Amino acid sequence: MREPAPPPLYQALDGVSWPVLVTAMVQGEHVISYANAAFSAMCGHPIADLVGRDDAVLDGLKTDRSVKADMQAVLTEGRGIRRTIVTTRKDGTPYRTDVSIDPIRDASGRVTHLISIYRPTDVTGDPAATIGEVDTNLPSVAEHLPGYIYRLIMRSDGTIDTVYRSPSLAQMLGIDKTQVMRTFDNLVHPDDHDAVYAAIRKSAAGMSVFREEFRLVASNGTLHWLRSRAMPRRTPNGEIVWDGIAIESSAEERWESEIANQASRDPLTGLLTRAAWLQALESELTAERSESATCAVICSDISAFSALNERLGQIAGDTILRETAKRLAKLAASIGGVAARLGGDEFAIMIPDCADQEFLSLCVGSLREAFAQPMQIGTEWLAVLTCIGATFHQRLETETMADKGIASEVMTQAELALRWAKQSGRNTPMLYSPEQDDRHRNEAVLARSLEHAIANDELELHYQPLVELASGRIVAAEALVRWKHPTLGMQRPDRFIPLAETSGLIVPLGRWVLEQAFRQHRLWTSAGLAPPPVAVNVSGNQLIEPGFVALVEEALESQGANAANFEIELTEGLLVEPSPQIMASLHALRTMGFTIAIDDFGSGHATFRYLRDFPVDKLKIDQIFVRKLVLESTDALIIRAIISLARSMGIALVAEGIETDMQRAFLQQEGCAVGQGYLFSMPLVAEDFTWMLAHNVRLPMRGPVEQAVPGSPTGPDAATGAQLG
Repeated sequence: MREPAPPPLYQALDGVSWPVLVTAMVQGEHVISYANAAFSAMCGHPIADLVGRDDAVLDGLKTDRSVKADMQAVLTEGRGIRRTIVTTRKDGTPYRTDVSIDPIRDASGRVTHLISIYRPTDVTGDPAATIGEVDTNLPSVAEHLPGYIYRLIMRSDGTIDTVYRSPSLAQMLGIDKTQVMRTFDNLVHPDDHDAVYAAIRKSAAGMSVFREEFRLVASNGTLHWLRSRAMPRRTPNGEIVWDGIAIESSAEERWESEIANQASRDPLTGLLTRAAWLQALESELTAERSESATCAVICSDISAFSALNERLGQIAGDTILRETAKRLAKLAASIGGVAARLGGDEFAIMIPDCADQEFLSLCVGSLREAFAQPMQIGTEWLAVLTCIGATFHQRLETETMADKGIASEVMTQAELALRWAKQSGRNTPMLYSPEQDDRHRNEAVLARSLEHAIANDELELHYQPLVELASGRIVAAEALVRWKHPTLGMQRPDRFIPLAETSGLIVPLGRWVLEQAFRQHRLWTSAGLAPPPVAVNVSGNQLIEPGFVALVEEALESQGANAANFEIELTEGLLVEPSPQIMASLHALRTMGFTIAIDDFGSGHATFRYLRDFPVDKLKIDQIFVRKLVLESTDALIIRAIISLARSMGIALVAEGIETDMQRAFLQQEGCAVGQGYLFSMPLVAEDFTWMLAHNVRLPMRGPVEQAVPGSPTGPDAATGAQLG
């Protein structure tokens, strides 16, 4: 398709939003030969009053002697100047502006004109200029500009065409004039291409000023830095047109720009720094809008990055950060977002025009998929897990540019969502919501209350008997922690135990349980009773603590307890990927004399290999199989298989959750000798369990005898079997 003929050059200059003034050298005077509408709007002089007159009509150039002297240097030395001047408008009001004055030469090298480009704050005006009689040689002016004039069009189908570039571009790049209409992609530096087109599309989307700094590559390889600024306008056929001018930056300006760019860019990843990104977020959220605007923020970080960095080394760690940043930046570019490295292994994307929460969820999903792809680190491929939190903000009509706290609030919401994602421990992205925020705030309050309860001994242990199925004799007890909150009442263990895990309180809570169980066993012995072994639940977070074994030894010594009188119960999930620390802790506990039991066996992923490698003494069949037990059912087959496995490996066995005589009879017939559940007893306070030991009670207690146990409500609703860990 043939490109339209170039528009008259004065029309292109008229469309430039920067004020432009051209003066001609006529008999030693500086005569104004051209001024665009932006210049007229800036100084207050109508264009018709300027063209053809000496530039002395402009008070600033007349009174600022340093500028006048510098202009003489432009003529004698042929160099451009950059100055800040204070001048006055036609009505006498003063104003400050930056001005660049450059010489324009004829074919012989003689300076014939000066072109002045001003950089005030936004000044606009309707093009209505005509060139006076003094000089109508505007093509010569455009040919020798320190930059070039252009017209850019975005078609209705979204394609972008440059339909005009002035001949000065050919002179600057050392190319033939016929080549100035070559594709822009062949002229602009490859590293600047995406940024330029992104700025154009952003300008079109908001009908806002197009601003960009970029590099063009000359035929000899020289780089030319240019700054462009143009206001878009929409034509009747729906196309968007920019008439603009790209001015070459001086070396000093480029150096200042490079310093500013380095300060705003992370040196490792090339992404924006936290400070620069937050400034961009604030600008976006406080910008004037004709209608309510939307914005979204996504925060992410790399799970266990410190451990990766320590294991693989800093060079590999830096490679992980760069690759993560690359994937983040690619997604940001595809959705019109702005990416940043907030610090360490934490990254963020701002999406200025996020349609709705559904679109945000899609973006989060895409980011998660991008992060999930293995990355090559040295000679190996590594899948890195990340946590992602996001928030969606729709600005209310009541929000104004003065609401500087909006950016801080939005950022706080995104970081809260990221924290929730970390706490979930499931690599699941979290989206901020006020309801979720309330829940987590309530949990934070509850966590502080739990910390206070642990420190002030406000918890208590209950003991559930384990009985010999054939005789009903109590052969062991499981210690279960209970918490009666002073205002909220009894808190379910399945609520506060996970809370202890996520808040880091599981270690002090576990220590409290151990000390209380050891102390109670000593009290029973001191009272002349023969207490059975007591089982204490231990979580994975406790076992991976380097000081856990020493903590257990201290608790045993402080309470005068013997490890042989206790069992350590752990969940089967720990067997999936047993860490060296967990294995070392279990071996040390077993050496001390503890029995090691696996709780809830059958519901997870344990295998024969893990049972072989673990120092396991006892298996506890998960109560889900026992409670659903129907003869000849799948659950019955699973129970038979577990009993056979334990017998063949010489491992003791306990069935949990026994509630009926039928379940008891089946388990006893299949070879399971010990069980626990509500058929025999609910978890009991220490005083009630003491009574049972003192009276050598056989369970289940039947008829009137049952009422002899103080405060002994029975049945599944009397208490919950949830436990520590």
